[in-house]
Formats: sequence, structure tokens, C-alpha cells
Amino acid sequence: MTDKQISDWQEKVRSSFGDETKLYQYLFETMDNFYYRYLETTVSRDMRTQKLAPHLWGARAVETSMVDALKIQNPIAKKGIIELAKSVPKDQGPAVQYELLADVEELTPEHGKIIFVAQINWGFPDFEDESKQFKKSVVFKYEDLAQFRKELAQKLEEVCASFL
Repeated sequence: MTDKQISDWQEKVRSSFGDETKLYQYLFETMDNFYYRYLETTVSRDMRTQKLAPHLWGARAVETSMVDALKIQNPIAKKGIIELAKSVPKDQGPAVQYELLADVEELTPEHGKIIFVAQINWGFPDFEDESKQFKKSVVFKYEDLAQFRKELAQKLEEVCASFL
């Protein structure tokens, strides 16, 4: 590529993602696609990114089918879900909760830092017992818009591997 081609390409990227609103929009659209692929359950469908706290965005899904919940391959979560299925009678409606979160520390065209968290929680009914949760975090730092575009989905794939 010539310097002019590189410069033109960088300008095109900046105009597409050049302000914080567009960066958030791209982040949310990308996350929404991941909910469909990794978080949708028999009862949680068509999820969209929501603000959960200051700088914290994401979605939460609930799985009430223990058969489907047990399809998870993660050995820690699977062991916990088996225990849940054994200890809570079906008529009490045992459930597993899944979350995909983005803790946005900084999001600018020049650089940023987002901590993605995937969580599987079998602490039914209140989901507050941290010993009944599996959590994986992936830190995503970028130094320019091209890196943001290129690596965002890769980092989400990395954290979402927990849901397989």
C-alpha cells in the first residue's frame, strides 16, 4: 500500500468509528451477535446489550432446561450444574444463569480498555453464592481503531468459549 492508500484507509476507519457513540454502537452490535450464538436459551431470546451499572454493559440469560444446561463442556460449571439438577426438584424450577459483560474502562478512537466477563451461575435460586459460579475475564486493550475493529470479536470469542 502507498502512504496515500494507508492515509485514506485510516480516514475511512476514523469516519466510521471516529466518535465514542459510534464505538459503543459497534461494541453493542457485536455483543448482540454473541448473545444469539452463545447465550440464547429455551427462555431467553432476542437479547440486546443493556446498561447494568456505570461503565458495565451486557446481557443475562436464564436456562430452565437442565438437559440443555448440561450441554456445557466447561468441567467446573458442568459439575455444579449436575449438583444443582440432583439437589433441586424439577417442580421447584431449577435454573442456570449466563452473563456476558463488558466493563468499559476507556473507549476512545485513540485507545481503550474493556474487560469482558463470561459468567455461568448455578447458585439457584438467588444466584449470589460465588462458590457456585464460573467466571472468565478477558482484558481487551487497543491502541488504534484498526486494532479495535480487528480484535473486538476475537476477544469476545475467547471469553465466550466458556459457554460451549
